[in-house]
Amino acid sequence: MSKKLTPVLLAASLMLLPALSGTASAQESPTITAPVYGKNDRGHILIPLRVVSEGLGAKVKWDKPTLTAKISKEDIEVNVPLNSNYATVNGKSVLLDAQTIIERGVTYVPLRFIAQSLGGAVTWNSSTQKATASLGDRKVVINARQYPEITQTRLNALVQAANDSADLSKYKQVRTKFQPYFTDEFINKLVQRKTNVTKHRFVSKPYIHYYEGTGRGSISQLESPRDAGGMNVERNITIRYVNGKWMVDSIDYLLVSP
Repeated sequence: MSKKLTPVLLAASLMLLPALSGTASAQESPTITAPVYGKNDRGHILIPLRVVSEGLGAKVKWDKPTLTAKISKEDIEVNVPLNSNYATVNGKSVLLDAQTIIERGVTYVPLRFIAQSLGGAVTWNSSTQKATASLGDRKVVINARQYPEITQTRLNALVQAANDSADLSKYKQVRTKFQPYFTDEFINKLVQRKTNVTKHRFVSKPYIHYYEGTGRGSISQLESPRDAGGMNVERNITIRYVNGKWMVDSIDYLLVSP
């Protein structure tokens, strides 16, 4: 469903956030093509106010003494204090369904509040976790997935590393071998492990699932190893986004009846 959006409110982002290279003037490029990332906070979509609002043509000022972002567009004025559950639209107090937050110099505010406050339109795609804010000929696409999807290259590397870890006897320096792919916590558990369910190297297509907003996910594969006594084996690789890349955090095997 479409919702009304307030470009002005979107502007409530802190002045600390550098302007995106893709947000040129409306005459040059009314659509922001550079990535704009929002947040999914317990079911509430939070958006970076300044980037989105400026992309929709609003003006933003930061009032340092009151720690308030002041957004204006035509006859609409919105004030958004930091770390607050309230904002004002044309002087009227509005209760937000989630508190405004600041992370790394960026102010985030609930998308729903924006939608109800200033007159553009917002559409939400649950499968891609993207919201599109539009106003006139301007449009901003907000990616609410806080962590990027794993690339095919990284996926292949983690599956390969998981295969290699099934037989540690081949490696003299286990930590050195797996440090680029496994978290330190998992490596510590790995070196203490005495046996494994199977030494089988999985080659089937991996299925990926992300736990939205947590920086975690899983990679699962199901095969019938020769050393599993006629049983099917499901391998589940838990992954975690650490220091800018996806890492293996655990590997579990489940025997499944044929």
